[in-house]
Amino acid sequence: MRRPNQIGRRNVDILNLFIEVYRAYPAMMFGREDINLSNSIILPPSALGKLSGISNFGSNQKDPVLFQIMNIDLNMVTHCGVKEFTANEGCCYLPGNMFDKLCLEEGQKVNVRARTLKPGTFIKLQPHKTEFTTLPNPKAILEYNLKDYFCVTEGDTLSIKFNHKIYQIDVVQCKPDKAIRTLNCNLEVDFAPPKDYKEPPKNDSGLKIQKEKQKPKLTQEEINKQITDNKFKGHHVRMDGKKIAEYQALKVKAKLEQENSEENYDPRKCRIESNPRPMFKYVEL
Repeated sequence: MRRPNQIGRRNVDILNLFIEVYRAYPAMMFGREDINLSNSIILPPSALGKLSGISNFGSNQKDPVLFQIMNIDLNMVTHCGVKEFTANEGCCYLPGNMFDKLCLEEGQKVNVRARTLKPGTFIKLQPHKTEFTTLPNPKAILEYNLKDYFCVTEGDTLSIKFNHKIYQIDVVQCKPDKAIRTLNCNLEVDFAPPKDYKEPPKNDSGLKIQKEKQKPKLTQEEINKQITDNKFKGHHVRMDGKKIAEYQALKVKAKLEQENSEENYDPRKCRIESNPRPMFKYVEL
């Protein structure tokens, strides 16, 4: 059984002894676009030798080694794992999203430091597109792809692949710290509304109420004028006293006009003579 002071010594050794400066390049320049679907970097073989020489490193190690990577010029920080130790000496290769987040240029120097992170308990994510939320069981898809992300930091962008399509998802919030370990932990996942989400249009009734509120108040003279103008204006009603629709009123009006025309019908005025005699014009030869 390891004593507490030995565990503390191991963490201090890693933090103090492994601090290196490398020139950063995107993974595509090393022919390893596959790591773009993770947040793992590629380090040179000398980094593995240095880590192996650290006291207690590798003994009973269940979790992968994690690193803090920082843009020295802008003091921008994120965290990552390591994919392999095959990079050229003095260089490291980063996934595209990580390279963009740190605002790096090809060959720019970065500081790489070994870190230990607390296991995460909560993470809030925001998809870039609403299409991701319509996938069948998006949480299961996310859980499957998170195996390639050993840790996450607030502000990171995850690349999730499903059905030959890549979805971008931002890390909005992490607990208990801004950077957490995602392996071997009970992690609760929540989703924020997607970036391209648009609220559905409001009901017409709500718009009418809003327009009525925006109408200016009438003066007393305007009110009296409206009362005078509308005094003798009526409308059609049903037997129960309710108003009828406009198209129903038009039907009633047309029916009344037809009935009036039938009552005022005079057959003498509309008579047609039967067998009218032909008109001949005599011409002298």
